[in-house]
Order: sequence, then C-alpha cells, then structure tokens
Amino acid sequence: MKPFEYSTFTETVISEDGNLQDFYRLANVLSKTRHVHLMSKEDDAIVVEWHYKYRGDALSLQYSVYNGVTLLYNGKDKKNADKIAGRLRNG
Repeated sequence: MKPFEYSTFTETVISEDGNLQDFYRLANVLSKTRHVHLMSKEDDAIVVEWHYKYRGDALSLQYSVYNGVTLLYNGKDKKNADKIAGRLRNG
C-alpha cells in the first residue's frame, strides 16, 4: 500500500431475519448490477459467502444462520457500499 492510500471496511446488515432463499435472490440482484463481477464462492454449513469485485474494490455477500444476510465492502469510497446496499434493500 502506498503512503496516504486508505481503505474503508464497511459491514451492512441487509436483512437480520433473512434466510438462504433471500441470499440467493440478493445474489441474483448483484449479478445483474453493472460493474459487479463474481470472483469466488465459499459455502459452509453455517455461513455462505460470495466474493465480488465492484469497480476494483472487494465486496462480499454473506449469509449466516445467526446474522442473516450481510454485505461486506472493502474499498476507498463508502458511497459505493451505500449505493449497493440500497439497491439490495430495494431490489
């Protein structure tokens, strides 16, 4: 990382009481969003996490039995995280 470069990690709960069906519906919405590309998938008994790239930044959609559906964003601009989260909540 270069000097004066920064990154913001943002965790946004999309649906606390979301289920696996909601996760797949939201993953479908993400896949139809411009500039979002699926990079990898991790499926476990308790957690399902799909990793994406959005405009060069890391983005993950996560389903947990305990926490519901969560969006994790690691990038320079928090506005991008808010924009994606808004699209998922409305979509």
